[in-house]
Amino acid sequence: MKPLTYQEALLLLPAVVDGEATESEKEAFIDFMKNHPEIRDEYESAILIKEILKKKLPRYPAPEHLKENILKNLSSIDNTGRSGEPKKIAAGLEQRFLKQNPGSYVKKYSGITFRYLAAAAVVLLITFSVIRLLDQTTADTAIAEMFIIENIAANHFQLAGGQLIEPHWRADSGNDAENYLSEHFDINLTVPPITGAQFAGIVMAEFVDNYHIPLLEYVQTEIGETIYIFVFDVDDIMDHKKLKRHAEAVKNCVHSHDFYVAEIEDYHVVSWMWDNNWYTAISNHNGYDLASLIVPLNP
Repeated sequence: MKPLTYQEALLLLPAVVDGEATESEKEAFIDFMKNHPEIRDEYESAILIKEILKKKLPRYPAPEHLKENILKNLSSIDNTGRSGEPKKIAAGLEQRFLKQNPGSYVKKYSGITFRYLAAAAVVLLITFSVIRLLDQTTADTAIAEMFIIENIAANHFQLAGGQLIEPHWRADSGNDAENYLSEHFDINLTVPPITGAQFAGIVMAEFVDNYHIPLLEYVQTEIGETIYIFVFDVDDIMDHKKLKRHAEAVKNCVHSHDFYVAEIEDYHVVSWMWDNNWYTAISNHNGYDLASLIVPLNP
């Protein structure tokens, strides 16, 4: 299969996300993404949104009348009259695209394209019925929560199994770590001492796509626990298109000894602010117990 154009890749994106693309289409799409980060970002965002909605939004059985209406619309794509509107809409979309893109990949695989367009047209016609059954506010909230720093920190900790990640730079001293970050990355921060824990080193973690920040790691050898502290420059967060801090944490963290404990599913995430840096700590501990161990938070 020849390489895709930008428009062809956009057309295939929903089918790839939903697992409806053929193997050759999927391979062509993946090859295209390698050299087009904006398409990759769209793809990863679609996957992330799909997963968070699946996780956050409860599923309820569809009413029988809705099922019947959907099946009726699907079975009547090839008919005439109002019930045949999906076919007409899809055909119109396809013809418009082909006129604008003569000789394109879509023309050669118009059967596949028509299938996607017809399905999309059916969805358009039934969306107004389905949307009444959804709590749109809940959906919007779920999507927004994906980009809250504290939520992502909890997800990283969970994915790592709460274990020590091999540091990019090992250190026993917080002062040495501060000097290393300043000299090599022009990052100025305070490495806080934690009672009963040994500083283990620094991981320059990819917190989200193409956004790296220092992860400070501590170990509590006697009890086999690891503590993560992610550190962010507040200006960088403000400039980022998607990342946000937990709203209640921002409201409550005014002075250097203030902290906020956010409950993220089965974890407690502790946040505070020093100078112009935002700290987000997570472990298997209760959040208030963890905060009591962070020496500078308890003057």
